[in-house]
Amino acid sequence: MEQSLTPVRVEDRALPLLRLACVAMLAAAVIPGLRLLSFIWDSSEYLGYGYLVPSSSLALCLARRDGIRDALARAEVPRWGALWVVGAALVESLGVLADSGTVAGIGVPLLFAATAHALGGPALLRALRLPIVFLVFMIPPPGFLIDGALLALKALVIQSSVALLQWGGAAVAAEGSRVFVPGHELFVANACSGLRSIVTLFPLAVVVATFAARGWPRRLALVASVVPLAIAGNVARVIATVLLVGRFGDAVADGALHDSFGFATFGLGAVALLVLARVLR
Repeated sequence: MEQSLTPVRVEDRALPLLRLACVAMLAAAVIPGLRLLSFIWDSSEYLGYGYLVPSSSLALCLARRDGIRDALARAEVPRWGALWVVGAALVESLGVLADSGTVAGIGVPLLFAATAHALGGPALLRALRLPIVFLVFMIPPPGFLIDGALLALKALVIQSSVALLQWGGAAVAAEGSRVFVPGHELFVANACSGLRSIVTLFPLAVVVATFAARGWPRRLALVASVVPLAIAGNVARVIATVLLVGRFGDAVADGALHDSFGFATFGLGAVALLVLARVLR
């Protein structure tokens, strides 16, 4: 059911106060939520990229500043728009009080969407659609989802790596998270699962798909490519580690060289994403 809209009038002195109240409510609710989320980002091995999401969303706002300015100039304010801000603020506050990062994370884009709607109506909400949707990437998934995805991805990476090595004639076998080569036993760490690459490349893929791909089918294909690209990159990482350990010993599997494989995996994934975006244009 559509809300009735009231055109903005210059002489309406209550409107600036209403807008100020909505912005104040947004700040009062979102600041504690961001503080809770920062604790989660600091302690998580996979969600540290969350700090980049708000700044990236702000950059998207700057890129669309002309459309935002036009939307504000012809703003139509919903009669009961402030009530949506109150509802979103309650969701955010409940998430903080319950110490639930997932609920608090969901509350952030809800708050910004409700505030945009209250300040400028549907026109402003449309202008801010992409920056607000982008904030979804700062939501920490529930722990059981992360653990399940981690185990499934790591098993897939190990099995694929061992199968390719055996196909190439290498004497290698796997049991659980351990990979055996003659004279060596390697433990495949969680970092090699590809989960970190996936959650980090997804926001990048959304931005690239928005600005570098035309049409929803191509954009969806570009975003969906993140998972196979991340898996392929980490399969190559495990294969390279196994081959180097077989030649140079266990020291290759630890330290700076091993860490550099992780950075290289992400870098190659990002490059592959940009190349694919160019192909799909």
